[in-house]
Amino acid sequence: MKRITLLGSMMVLLFTCVVKAQERKPFNVIPLVPVVGQDVKFTYDNSLTSLADEQTVYGTVYSWQNMRWEAEDLKLVKNDTVWEATWQVPLRCALVVCKFYAGDKKDTGGRVTYATMTFNKNGQNLPSAYVAWGMLRNKTLESLPGYCEEEAYIDDEVMRYWLNQQLLKDPEARKYVFYYAAKFLNKIAPGEKHEQMLGDIDYVMNLPRVDEETLLKALEVARNIVRDTAKATGVEKKILTDYPNGILARDKEIWKLFRELDLDGKEAKLDAFLQRFPTEKFRDVETETTRLYYGKIFQSVVYNRIMKKDDYSGVKKYLKDVPFSMLPTFYWHIVQVPLNTGQAKVEKVLPHGKVIFEEFTTRDRWGNDRVYSPAEWAKRLRTDYSNTFLGHAIALAAAGESAEALSIMEEIKGAYNFKSAEFNDLYVRLLEKNGYSSLVIPTIISSVRENAVSPEMLDRLRKDYLTKNKDDQGFDAYVNSLKSQEQTEEMHAKLKNSLIKEKIDLFALEDLDGKKVDLSKMKGKIIVLDFWATWCSPCKASLPGMQMAVNKYKNDPNVGFYFISTMETASNFRENIREFLKEKNYSLDVLCDNVNLKTKKRDAVYSAYSKAFKFSGIPHKMIIDGNGYLRWSSNGYFGSPSALAEEIGFIIETLKAEK
Repeated sequence: MKRITLLGSMMVLLFTCVVKAQERKPFNVIPLVPVVGQDVKFTYDNSLTSLADEQTVYGTVYSWQNMRWEAEDLKLVKNDTVWEATWQVPLRCALVVCKFYAGDKKDTGGRVTYATMTFNKNGQNLPSAYVAWGMLRNKTLESLPGYCEEEAYIDDEVMRYWLNQQLLKDPEARKYVFYYAAKFLNKIAPGEKHEQMLGDIDYVMNLPRVDEETLLKALEVARNIVRDTAKATGVEKKILTDYPNGILARDKEIWKLFRELDLDGKEAKLDAFLQRFPTEKFRDVETETTRLYYGKIFQSVVYNRIMKKDDYSGVKKYLKDVPFSMLPTFYWHIVQVPLNTGQAKVEKVLPHGKVIFEEFTTRDRWGNDRVYSPAEWAKRLRTDYSNTFLGHAIALAAAGESAEALSIMEEIKGAYNFKSAEFNDLYVRLLEKNGYSSLVIPTIISSVRENAVSPEMLDRLRKDYLTKNKDDQGFDAYVNSLKSQEQTEEMHAKLKNSLIKEKIDLFALEDLDGKKVDLSKMKGKIIVLDFWATWCSPCKASLPGMQMAVNKYKNDPNVGFYFISTMETASNFRENIREFLKEKNYSLDVLCDNVNLKTKKRDAVYSAYSKAFKFSGIPHKMIIDGNGYLRWSSNGYFGSPSALAEEIGFIIETLKAEK
């Protein structure tokens, strides 16, 4: 006869009572006592939950295996009013947890949660079931962050109960409970050298067969919680002796490789490292050392080849070994930066970008990332790393691969939601090129509502307006009517609050032809200064919006715009600027920063202002009123030409109204 634990008997009894008392529950597990290796059915009635109005519901099932969570997508099928899914319980699964969601709304069962323990064929709970049950819902030891709703959390005294229950139910539980107990006790009485912790470390050290991860937890307790140097040294020595090619030994080699200064010799050492510590063996290992330093080793080796020899072969050579978190960085430095700065042509970098992007989008989840189901992981890529997707679409579009570029843009459309002018501008151009002209104007209108449009998009909207009206005299009013009045008022209030009034020295600078322009002699005129450089991508990205502002006030003699080129190092920087302005069809008055007599760098005016008004970095914009006071100072660029032009215009009009 099969043995059922006390908890299992109580659950069966409770299930029987509940079914008799209440026919409908939002969540059911059939059978109520799930057995590892066998199928279970989950049923979910969303009409009884916060997802009641949703027509399509998705689900994730989390299984606690080997002291970590593994997430899978539930294949839910609608059966009348109930969603159903069948799932096979993994052999080492001690606890099962379900989540149901639709869009950004989720349901995890409120106070009780949708969680259930599993049993083996003898009716016994699997090791770590009780501690997992408590850790799911305790903030001190929370194992699945973001799962529980607030009312589901248990306090530390209840967590202590579950830790003790685990020790009572499983005689061998001490070897994995000790670590969580130590963290728990350290939270209650931080810094105390608990004898129980020291005893647990000795217990682990004396186990006949102990895995390295358990020893590493003992090392963490000795080093960071008990802070016993001698004890930590002993644990470390045992780990390195028992596991000479294990996790700790690997971490020590990573630290040595990271500090290696000989970049030419570093590659050979990295190759030897990968032979000794193959990536496949450590795929699920994540330590502080790997997180902080491992990816940077690949970065230095691969970039060294590119910088010194224009050799990109290291990309393909190491790509399968590079940590996932470093892949977007690789794409940024190898593709996006060279294209943004004009240092490389798209034909040169895109082939390598395609290889990186393929690895980035198809690599399976490693280690702690398995807490995301495949569907959740795919969504996370397109939201958290949308910049990489957009960068790849930009590169594809530049190479004439419009169909593929549009396909990628559709994937990340929801992540931007018309709030990025860069995204919107490219999306409109790709719609045109791929034959979806009917979607162009609606897209531009949606972008205007978010105040995230480029000058080209506004020109396209103006043409459409002209075809429907006799002239464009009412166009500006039409555009303003599309914008959210509430957002506009909020922006204006914020800009008013940002106004300052500080005395500022004005300097004489040269224009591109060497002619002196003395700003101090422009009293009575509102002066807009924009510090920028040809090597600065954000600076150049902000210029379309500044050109819109320049166009608005080009016939106003009381407003002057000056774009101060600063920190330029090339001897022919003037010619580079001329070529850039011609290429972009900009009509901007560019002045050249003066030479700093102390440093001999061309940043004298920028340096004086940055020290006086406590800012750093470019682009930086300053607006000075007709009385010679600095009234507005703004650093950086936030991505929308139309919003920037509107900000500049609002400040100018506010200053005009003061006269």
